[in-house]
Amino acid sequence: MAEPALLADLPDQRAVFRRAAPFLAGHRAALAATVLLNLAGAAAAVGVTASIGRVIDAAGGGDRPALVRRVLLLLLLVAGSGLLAWLARYWLVRTGEHLLASLREHATAAVGAAPLRFLEAHRGGELLRRLTGEINGLASFAAGTLPDLVTAATVLLLTVVMLTLYSWPLTALLLVAFLPPALLTVRAFHHRAGPVYAEVAAAEAAVAARFAESLPAQEQLRTSGSVPSWLERFTRDNARLRDAQSVEVRTELRLNTLTLIQAGCVAGLLVTSAAMVGRGMLSVGVAVVFVLASRDVLHRFEDLAGAIGDAREAQVRLARLLDLIRTAARNAPAPSVPTASALPARGVLRLQDVRFGHRDAAPVVDGLTLTVRAGERLVVVGESGSGKSTLGKLLAGLYAPDAGTVRFAGDLASVAPDVLRSGIVLVPQEVRLVDGTLGENLAMTARRPDRAEVQRTLALLGLTDWVDSLPHGLDTEVGAGTLSAGERQLVAVARAALTDPAVLILDEATAGIDRVTAGRIEEALSAAAGDRTLIVIAHRADTVARGRRLLTMPEGRLTDIVREAASGPGDPVTSRRLPSPGSASGSPRPRAR
Repeated sequence: MAEPALLADLPDQRAVFRRAAPFLAGHRAALAATVLLNLAGAAAAVGVTASIGRVIDAAGGGDRPALVRRVLLLLLLVAGSGLLAWLARYWLVRTGEHLLASLREHATAAVGAAPLRFLEAHRGGELLRRLTGEINGLASFAAGTLPDLVTAATVLLLTVVMLTLYSWPLTALLLVAFLPPALLTVRAFHHRAGPVYAEVAAAEAAVAARFAESLPAQEQLRTSGSVPSWLERFTRDNARLRDAQSVEVRTELRLNTLTLIQAGCVAGLLVTSAAMVGRGMLSVGVAVVFVLASRDVLHRFEDLAGAIGDAREAQVRLARLLDLIRTAARNAPAPSVPTASALPARGVLRLQDVRFGHRDAAPVVDGLTLTVRAGERLVVVGESGSGKSTLGKLLAGLYAPDAGTVRFAGDLASVAPDVLRSGIVLVPQEVRLVDGTLGENLAMTARRPDRAEVQRTLALLGLTDWVDSLPHGLDTEVGAGTLSAGERQLVAVARAALTDPAVLILDEATAGIDRVTAGRIEEALSAAAGDRTLIVIAHRADTVARGRRLLTMPEGRLTDIVREAASGPGDPVTSRRLPSPGSASGSPRPRAR
């Protein structure tokens, strides 16, 4: 298997909205309603400006009935404009929030389905930043800037249409004097803003990742005196963020040029309108409408240009989020052939010429061939870094091998993840719990056991007394720091037993538990496993003694475990080398380097 595709620090921002279009499914009706409301609200706002001119003309002409009608129409348009503006903003924000909720679900599902290898290749803070920070930034844009941006663009367009109907020469003069320098200013900003905002986002992610990595390690940093060293690293990340934000501010200040352009255009427009009124080419009402509307056009354009910075930043955030969804989905394995709805209750687990290595490193497992028979009690030992945990993840299907196959009633690569997790369970050495009750954490298995089944399993494992000793039993709130490392391992072991898998793999699962408790749990697991396969990665002699065969890594040497005495689980043990392939036993010999 090739190395996992990695997230881009500065992802491609081209056609980002087109790439986001598939996520609009289910929201098209709401988007259509939002567009119609914005058009209606903008038309009402433009109508208010036009009605002001008609009211002035009626007042100047002494037509009292017409004045009353036009004043009433103006008041109606003002009220309608306000109501439509509120409805348009509400629907735009509501639709934006629903879209972001859908994007958040897609991104979380994509990361949840991504292989462990992909997750391990990235800093936790980077993934967290994209799942939360980018979406939060998009939410702020959708609730704040986007409604103003849409309103400004719609009103600007309709106002230009209205001005053209009143006086196309003045409108052409306004556009010729204002648009070229304004568009050049906005274009220069737009060209520079993309890389600037992307660098700010990447620098913010680096700072977030540095914090996320340091918080769990605070005790180690303090006891080892490494806080100054960590601060130096943080200072470098923070300096990168400071420099990026400084460039961002300088880039945004370029838009202030629009204020000078606007002031010059308004002054010129006032002089031209006054001259035309003096020559009888325009009525006073039309001149007033033109001046008011032109000011509105210039202000709306300035607002539009100012919002472009936020829109450009939102574009970068959206590109980073879509990059996460796309890259995680590219790494997610898809079943190549239809698989059964469940793995068998027993079967043979085989590795054939398996090779696996981490990124830019020599293979941890190289050419390993191994057969674990149904009901096998296999113990895996070896020095740190010998590949024991990697082998456990390969056997559990959490890693896909670079070469070779891992099979249990078929190639594990072709088994759907939910089916695989219900048939092969790995209990890791480091266990993390989610915020909630102990009962809720125990029930987080593929089988979703009820409370009665949880209690029966705890009794089978001899953990009832431990649960009863907690403040509220199964209803005790647990989470980060609530339970000790050994107690968290008890939760993981019980959760594995509740799954009732065909293959159970324990990766130093009892390392943090006292010897008496560890012995009780291992005996209970052995009894609960029945004729299921049990693979134990261990260092402790009493754990090794409970196995039947011993696999030593990285050599891949397979031996029988023979007790010298039968009086207890902690008795000394010896091992006997199994015959090589082709001998009378026919047992395959694993190979590893």
